[in-house]
Amino acid sequence: MRRAPARPLRRQRAHHAAPAAMSPQRLALRTILLGRARSVLAVLLIGASLCVLDLFAGHLGGVRARFEQQAVFGERLGHLAIFRSGTARDGSAQSKSFDRDEAARVLRLVRASALVTHVAPQTNVHGIASTGQRSALFRGLGVGPAGPAAARALPALGGDLAGAPANGVLLSGEQARALGMQAGDTVALSAVSAGAPASTRTAEMVGVFEGDPSSAQAPSLLMPFAMAQEMLAQRRTERFVVFLADPDRLEQGRTALLALLRAGGVNAEVLGWQDQSVAYMQARKVSDLAFDSVAGMVIAVIAATVAFTISMNATERRREIATMRALGMRSSTVYVMFSAEALWLAALGIVLSVVASGVSAWVVNRITLLRTDAAAAGGTPMLVELDPHRMLMAVVTVLSVTLMAALLPAYKAARLPIAEAPPA
Repeated sequence: MRRAPARPLRRQRAHHAAPAAMSPQRLALRTILLGRARSVLAVLLIGASLCVLDLFAGHLGGVRARFEQQAVFGERLGHLAIFRSGTARDGSAQSKSFDRDEAARVLRLVRASALVTHVAPQTNVHGIASTGQRSALFRGLGVGPAGPAAARALPALGGDLAGAPANGVLLSGEQARALGMQAGDTVALSAVSAGAPASTRTAEMVGVFEGDPSSAQAPSLLMPFAMAQEMLAQRRTERFVVFLADPDRLEQGRTALLALLRAGGVNAEVLGWQDQSVAYMQARKVSDLAFDSVAGMVIAVIAATVAFTISMNATERRREIATMRALGMRSSTVYVMFSAEALWLAALGIVLSVVASGVSAWVVNRITLLRTDAAAAGGTPMLVELDPHRMLMAVVTVLSVTLMAALLPAYKAARLPIAEAPPA
């Protein structure tokens, strides 16, 4: 018998080996780089959707930063607050305010911490304010001197008592309108305290601070700490507010201060400003709900875009798929190729969104900072603060959703029989 020629056999093997050597990732990238209008439009739509989500998250970050500044400095909550525990070490109930000796010990211990830049005493005063023509209830707060960090932030928010007389007070805008007062006017303050007779002092209004009328716990009047103690006829301190050198290390500072106070024999509790600000917690819930809603719509748009694009590309390339299958490409390789094509679409859209988000945020912040009329009016600029954590979570979510959206079109393309390919 004559042996078959070796050359045609080698040629046949070469033709079968060529498709197997093709990388599905390279084939997918080649398809994207061909610049088909549908793929380009899909990349632009994914990038624009993610850019909108990033900028919206950055806007919410700016809103939260504003609320943080208002709570920490405007409401004088500080980064941390030290309260006396209502339960003694032996389990019995005790007063939740510090006496003079305990207050001095707390000040000495806290000031020795390297994490703290400033600590100040505070106490609440409630009562009635009267100008002779108008009267209104007030929720007062006796505050100690502001530290360096608070002194830098207070001019924008109002509420700086530095240089004020001993009886100088600051009123919130709503309280000043209710009493019809302006800077330089005098007001009679009558404090109401349990177990003590009413005490009345004449105070001079030295300015207005930015209060929070939506919060029932926000103070409407600020006065010097010594004046508050005189009106309450006691020398006790309700709490100490602490300003940290690094606000990002809030939990570490809280743990360190709590251990320091316990080692010094002070039975106290340390709370962060988030735990005290009701307005911030409400705003945080609203912003989280808004972000989740926008994120859901963005993810839905991206998933529909990817599914439609991959499905149409697979339909238009049935002849190409049949040819590669006839040359030996496995159905699993076809599946991986279209899945990789979807991931390439998402990756290019993500890169586009990061660049667009960074440029857009820079332009918006630049324009906002250049608006000198807002600064002259005493307003605080609302900046877009991109949130890297949320941006990273959005990237991971988009990649996952993209892969899931491409599953069905890729599966249909991989299961396409060769005989169903249209004739040339």
